[in-house]
Amino acid sequence: MQRMISRGVMGAGLAIGVVALLGAGTAIAETIKLKLADRLPQEHYVARYTTEYWIDEVQKGTGGKVAIQRFPSERLGKSKDMLMLTKSGVVDIGEYVPGYLGDQMPLSTVGELPGIVPTACAASFAYEALARPGGLLDKAELKRQGLRLLYAVGLPAYQLFTSKQIGDLASLEGLKVRSTGPAMDSGLRQLGITPIRMSAAELNESFSRGTVDGTAFPAASIFSYDLQKQAKYATTGLSFGSSITFYAISTRVWDKLPADVQKVMAEAGERTTRHGCKLIDADDKAAFERLREGGTALVTLPDQQREKFNALLSPVAVEWADGQDKKGRAGSETLKAFRAAIPTP
Repeated sequence: MQRMISRGVMGAGLAIGVVALLGAGTAIAETIKLKLADRLPQEHYVARYTTEYWIDEVQKGTGGKVAIQRFPSERLGKSKDMLMLTKSGVVDIGEYVPGYLGDQMPLSTVGELPGIVPTACAASFAYEALARPGGLLDKAELKRQGLRLLYAVGLPAYQLFTSKQIGDLASLEGLKVRSTGPAMDSGLRQLGITPIRMSAAELNESFSRGTVDGTAFPAASIFSYDLQKQAKYATTGLSFGSSITFYAISTRVWDKLPADVQKVMAEAGERTTRHGCKLIDADDKAAFERLREGGTALVTLPDQQREKFNALLSPVAVEWADGQDKKGRAGSETLKAFRAAIPTP
């Protein structure tokens, strides 16, 4: 005889199924079911390196006690609505993109600033240090939004990929380029570029229609979104900013989990941050070679132009911090702490 009993916990999507096997003896096993939602396609390389890895680690670490169902490609709702989806209980674990969340998590956009983050691991480690329980960003933003960090996903320094010919800084002026958020917007404007906000999923059609001339992106993502034909030119060795997303669980759900499950999830999260960023950085290097072999012209600015590029973008971080300070937020403190948390090469 077999029986399954499920019940909701505090209105969230978490459910605990109790399977009772009755016979000569009685054995009871609990299965904790959680819903995880993100914007990445099912087979996106970042999802494979991080989220799918984390899910496997949690399921192995709990001996199958936890079952996590992933809903990719914004199937449960838009990324910009992830906080609402979590608070309403539609989602237990979500991917949070600070640039998409407007004024709800402004300090977390520090990772998007140009000229700061060189690699995925640098971005991931720095954000994790500030957003883990008790950290500056945890106190200022995550905790206030009812979130508990699980792992951070940083990307390498974004390069510019365009359908129009580029060769020097002057050739960038007037381009329409997809941006991830306010921090990147400022950097692009400093270069005479018009930033256009849109999701990565909209890029292919936007290139075809001429809505955008290019995008600031990590190289490997060009292939994930099938943009290699549009990416006829690509810069190398610059930093147009980056992107740091993070996966977090609702504190309402977290607080109901057994201590041993919490421990497994937290430790798996720390491993995921490190495992994922190493693979992402390796993919970034390989992607440039694939682009070159496919006919993309790789553009490397001469030293004088590179110095000018850095000089144009250097005020952006300070302006961002000052702007946050004026709104009563810890902008300067966050920028200083984030820079200090980036590991030295």
